[in-house]
Amino acid sequence: MKQSTSTVWTFLPVLLATNTMAFADSWTCQKGDLTRQVLIVYPEKPALLPCEVFYSKPTENVVPRALWQAANNEGYCERKAAEFVVKLESWGWRCGVDPQQASSSGPATQN
Repeated sequence: MKQSTSTVWTFLPVLLATNTMAFADSWTCQKGDLTRQVLIVYPEKPALLPCEVFYSKPTENVVPRALWQAANNEGYCERKAAEFVVKLESWGWRCGVDPQQASSSGPATQN
């Protein structure tokens, strides 16, 4: 079942602030004074599906948006998020795995 966009935007700040919410991977990227965040959300953790990749610009007050989602293809969100982080780095952003996520979410690679 697909959620409406307004529902996702309403609950995303709560999801981002909740330590019990399951994030497998979360990256923060910096370029000058600007920040970008890429994160994968697993709403039914420990299940790896469904998943959704969110992109946000927290220093610019831009509403986070969902870039990709998967319900049947395990590994899709992880692959798409990692590819996007590599693309950001190719544009001059310095990205790294968020320390709190790396320690609590299992395997994640440092970019």
